[in-house]
Amino acid sequence: MEKTTNFQKVKTLIGWPILFLVGQLFILFLLIAILQFVKPISFTEFELADRLRTVLFPSTVITFCIFYPIFSHKYQKEKIHSVALRKNKILYYVLFGVLTSFVIHIFFLKMERVLPIPATLSSTSVTYDWFYIGRVFSTALIGPILEEYLFRGFLYQEAKKWMKPMRAILLITLIFVLCHTTVYSFLAAIVISFIVIDALEKEKSITAPILFHMFYNLIAITIIPLIARYQMYQLDIIFIVMLVCFVVLYLINKPTKFPKK
Repeated sequence: MEKTTNFQKVKTLIGWPILFLVGQLFILFLLIAILQFVKPISFTEFELADRLRTVLFPSTVITFCIFYPIFSHKYQKEKIHSVALRKNKILYYVLFGVLTSFVIHIFFLKMERVLPIPATLSSTSVTYDWFYIGRVFSTALIGPILEEYLFRGFLYQEAKKWMKPMRAILLITLIFVLCHTTVYSFLAAIVISFIVIDALEKEKSITAPILFHMFYNLIAITIIPLIARYQMYQLDIIFIVMLVCFVVLYLINKPTKFPKK
């Protein structure tokens, strides 16, 4: 009976990210349908991409307006429901997010040049237009808020009620990772999940993981494309400096001690 109950609880946890994903896709296609009704096109490959660029940012804003109240309400019902964070901790998690993003993405860039894998990061190009501004806003602000409230603010707290802390961490990390599509985002999500859960446990505030996630994404989408074509020795220097700073910052905070059940 207990195994069956736990299985049902796992299905419920998995159901929330699925609902979130389906909701985003529904809003996206609904806006495309509305735009098609207002201004019909034949939907060639180029036209479809252009329509997606047009509705992507509005669909993200609508998604935020729908799901943020739900996730925020779920978080407020948990034992850890603070959003307050000390000023020195705000700076800490901003810097920690920046450094982590540099370390992870430069590591991926270096691997692309020494291993026979597709150079997707090195070939990334940026067009500075309104779509790019909307993409930055969505990726570095809306996305992290929704994801942290869902995965760490609600699902992780829910999992801890009937699982040992480490098992809850592994389960939520697995669900979080499976919500990413590319190899790089898949691997990075593993590291990020452990870091933001640790931040939440240390600070007892959802703001810590949100800040970390925001600035991790901000560097990934704005700075990494600019340094992607640097020479190997330049990347090595940046990587070593950022890695040392990352280790120092990480060691400043004491390791989280999870209670035993």
